[in-house]
Amino acid sequence: MEQTDKVKARGDALADLGLDPNAAPDDIRDAWRRIAFHAHPDHTGGDSANFARAKAAYDYLRKEGLTVKGANNRPSQPRRPRLRRRIIELEPEDIANCVAMLDPSRALPSAESHSATDPDAATLAESDHVPDAVGYYGRNLTYFVPTPVCEGANRIALPTSVLSSSRNSETEVLSFQSNDQGAGEVVIPDTICESKFPGAKSVRIRFEADQAIRNEYWLAS
Repeated sequence: MEQTDKVKARGDALADLGLDPNAAPDDIRDAWRRIAFHAHPDHTGGDSANFARAKAAYDYLRKEGLTVKGANNRPSQPRRPRLRRRIIELEPEDIANCVAMLDPSRALPSAESHSATDPDAATLAESDHVPDAVGYYGRNLTYFVPTPVCEGANRIALPTSVLSSSRNSETEVLSFQSNDQGAGEVVIPDTICESKFPGAKSVRIRFEADQAIRNEYWLAS
């Protein structure tokens, strides 16, 4: 029997007992006892139609487990899949594109020949930042940046199309002011998130994100 058929059958059975669809198990048992007494052929001059209909309804609800204390007679709802956190290391090409956006003079045709992970190649200013990984929790993104945020003006280049189905990687440079320095978190405003990060619900940036920070992200509830 299909789920919709079951819901209808339960509703019909409850209606035969004079109950609404939200009746509790105690209500079902009380209704059956009341009808079983008053509609019994011994009290109706031998007419058993109402008794038989009520008994069939009660027997059906009992087989469905809806007469047991604590049972729920509401239609079952499908469970939402549990979201899992995951962290993806950014591709060397994505990192190189970010470096090039912050320092165009370092852009080369091949990302393999000019990887931003090469310490000799990636000599950016202390206030310029490039992430090396991104965390996913549904449509919520967290970029992990190995460098500490600087007090004052900062720039960060981010691959913004990580949730897009497009194969072409897009990179944006965002600027912001910080009153502190070192490790920390920056939350991208919703207006920028909607216009620059297609598909994302929220975007956060974790600075000076070492392995402990990543583990903290994994274990967050």
